Amino acid sequence: MCQPVTSHQTTATVLFNKQLTKTQYLLRLQADNGVEEAKPGHFVHLNCHPSLTLPRPFSILDSDIEQGTLDIFYQVVGEGTQYMAGWEAGFATTMLTPIGCHFKQPEVGSHAFLIAGGIGYAPLDFFARYLKKQGVDTTMLLGLESDPPFELTSSTTPLLPFEPITNPLSIVRQDSLGIPSRLSSLQAKPGFFQGYVTELATAILQKMDSEQLGKTELFICGPTPMMKAAAKVASQFNITGQASLEEHMACGFGGCAGCVAPIKDGDSWSYRRVCTDGPVFDLKDVVWDKI
Repeated sequence: MCQPVTSHQTTATVLFNKQLTKTQYLLRLQADNGVEEAKPGHFVHLNCHPSLTLPRPFSILDSDIEQGTLDIFYQVVGEGTQYMAGWEAGFATTMLTPIGCHFKQPEVGSHAFLIAGGIGYAPLDFFARYLKKQGVDTTMLLGLESDPPFELTSSTTPLLPFEPITNPLSIVRQDSLGIPSRLSSLQAKPGFFQGYVTELATAILQKMDSEQLGKTELFICGPTPMMKAAAKVASQFNITGQASLEEHMACGFGGCAGCVAPIKDGDSWSYRRVCTDGPVFDLKDVVWDKI
């Protein structure tokens, strides 16, 4: 089990709060402290409004140590995020950051295979760009049913060893760094793979030889049904990896035990707190059939 980072209670000031789609926003916060410790997989707890008893958890999309900023990609789904959608530059709130356990970096020479769904894109986008800086070969797949929240482009980065999409689109944020990225949707969309993102992953992995599969590690974040399917893909191809779990978090520091998930403990399993023991766990340790 990982050792979570020390969290900081800090003032967070809005620099911008940009609407990307009908319900999705990109929020940049200036933080007094806590930015330098933030790594891919960590999250923050934001106080959204004085009328709300509990803060809300959000994965970190990006951090800039020099500027002291954190980026949050969020979707309006409830009362807290509805308040957030109205935040303007200069608005200040309080925030606990960073929280939890981050993704563990695979060794240089391995292949990081990232599968994201919906808002689960945020920590994996952060991780993909971090891995590129560390010299780790990385591929990112995104299942997307909503309007694209980030700019897409005709891919200039080849996907090896198999391209299952005609004239594929990729995410500009990754493509500009030479990170292959592909998109899937259940709807027929030009440049997308039609089907589940795990079906796209399977199509690619099936074309890898044993040596390539032996170097591949899977990293996932998204809706629980997607992650369950991705864990089956990992088992099918006998590859290891990590999952960033999504659970309802209340306190954010492990006091309430309201965000527990079934995690293997030797030959048995026990409930572990996603906020402090996670949110990142080894794929093989999650008891997927009990989530």
